[in-house]
Amino acid sequence: MLGTHPKIDVKPTKTDRVLMRIGWILVGLHFIVIGVFYFDLPNTIPIHFNLKGKADGFGNKTNLWALPILSLGTYYVLWLLTIRMKPWNYNYPTKVTEKNAPVLYALSIRMLVWLNIATALVFLVVSLHSILLAITVQSINLSWLIIYLMGFLTLYPFILIYKMFQIPKT
Repeated sequence: MLGTHPKIDVKPTKTDRVLMRIGWILVGLHFIVIGVFYFDLPNTIPIHFNLKGKADGFGNKTNLWALPILSLGTYYVLWLLTIRMKPWNYNYPTKVTEKNAPVLYALSIRMLVWLNIATALVFLVVSLHSILLAITVQSINLSWLIIYLMGFLTLYPFILIYKMFQIPKT
């Protein structure tokens, strides 16, 4: 609920910091993957897919660079929110008290970290899917992984919100 929350400083844990580094590695890997395959790709590549993973939109291979750039921008903004913004400034679905604040704040930080990693991974997998189809590797279809990642991005916040409701308020 929107309101004044206790100002208890909860920072990302060691695990959170390791996960954030993994996310930065994924973003960097995305640029490397595009760079490695770029010159071997045909000029026209698949850039949009239907729900079955089949290409239904095509464009110039330079379009591939949009995803790692978008991934970098998105990751950077969410990373800044995670490390700079104080958790008491977030909105919570339940009443925040002095007793439950540390747990709620830690959960909100962990949620941002995982959502950031999953978003970077979605961008990377979509690029890999485009590359594989462009170089005519039909035997590897990554659309199932994209669907699972999108499911995670959708469901994970609801799971944590449910956990937040389970935390005693007093």
